Parts: sequence; structure tokens; C-alpha cells
Amino acid sequence: MALFEALKTTVPTGVQCTYAETGKADRRQQVWLGASTDDDLAPVAMRDGPRKPTSVTGYVEAHALVISPGNPIDAERGVYVLRDAITGACAAVDRNSVPGLVDMRPESASVETSETTDGAYSALTMRVRVRGRVT
Repeated sequence: MALFEALKTTVPTGVQCTYAETGKADRRQQVWLGASTDDDLAPVAMRDGPRKPTSVTGYVEAHALVISPGNPIDAERGVYVLRDAITGACAAVDRNSVPGLVDMRPESASVETSETTDGAYSALTMRVRVRGRVT
């Protein structure tokens, strides 16, 4: 949720920012969050009692789509602007506002650009690593 709230403030004006994919291509620029996973749970200390400090590493996918009428270069440039906005949103999340959050940063990104009868589109999938600690 903290990443989504930060995304709403960092994406440029006119970009539709939704929590999940809407399934509608009525906007020329869109950003949404995709799948999230907890990939790694590891105890970080031993102590008495049922609750042990645990390091948690998870991933969330952030997606962006830019449609440009007939110009794939503009579409790709637009999606790179949104990539930078997603990176900025990761840096803007206040770690103190999310209990246990240690770190949030982009890990990888892939861009696909193509032309269709509706115009040129460029789609971005960015994998964001989220690390935390729970006790």
C-alpha cells in the first residue's frame, strides 16, 4: 500500500495510476501494481518464546503502459519516464511509516515495444524487491 500511495504522487499528471490492471486501454499512459510474492523467510536471531525475529524478502511487480499514435520512439520514451517515476516512488516510501520495512528498491525491468493498428505501445514490467524484518 505504501508503494501505491507513493506512486500516485510521483507519476506525471495525466497518467492513470491504479492498484491493479483495469483491463481497459482507454488511457494513453497507465501504471499499476501486479503480482507480489514472499520469496524468502529466514530467522535472523534465536531467542526464547514463540516469536523469532525473521527477515522477509518479497517482490512486487509494477507495470506501466504507454500508447502513442504511430510513434514507437515516443511510446518507449514515455515508458522510461514512468520507470523513473516508479524508481522515485520506491525511494519516496518512508521506512518509518511501514512497520518492519528495511528496504524497497527496483531490481530489474523489461520493456516491450510494438506497433498495432491502435498505434505504438510500450509496456514496462519492473520487479521491486521489498525487504523487511518481523518479530
